[in-house]
Amino acid sequence: MTDFEEYQATGMLGGYKPSDVSEWRYMGGNKMFPGFKNTEYSESANGESQIYREMYIGGRLFRIRSVFEAGAKRTPTDSLFRVIDSDLKKV
Repeated sequence: MTDFEEYQATGMLGGYKPSDVSEWRYMGGNKMFPGFKNTEYSESANGESQIYREMYIGGRLFRIRSVFEAGAKRTPTDSLFRVIDSDLKKV
């Protein structure tokens, strides 16, 4: 299925689908992040990692930047999806 066909069928493009992981990246020491074709990665000198993605959900564009502090034990992904879900419920 092409990206366009997926968007037509689901209303979402750029979502987190484990089957779309193209690579795994080690950043910030031993932290491992899934790599997607539409994702940009950066790491600062102090070990802070950033991941940037764009997702189209329900006809709306979400620009997502996840920041992982050096030494952090958990990621902000769950919180991010709660915000998106909450925002979509307002529509």
